[in-house]
Amino acid sequence: MFARIKDSLDKLGLTFGDVVAMTVYLVGDPAKEGKMDFEGMMAAYTQYFGTKEQPNLPARSTVQVAGLVAPGMLVEIEVQLAK
Repeated sequence: MFARIKDSLDKLGLTFGDVVAMTVYLVGDPAKEGKMDFEGMMAAYTQYFGTKEQPNLPARSTVQVAGLVAPGMLVEIEVQLAK
């Protein structure tokens, strides 16, 4: 998901440094007894935020939801930008 967001930002001439807020929706992972994979999300998140190259950290909420629009979908991320 973060790579897809990066592609969208690149097309707009923006970066992850322009992200000021994000909401992450995680479906319970069957492989984790129905609990959200927060650790997996953080492993991806820390590749794009709080790095030497991009130190900004947006306001963030991460919530577990019962389901998302597409069957089998486990994550949806909404970002808000300010330039």
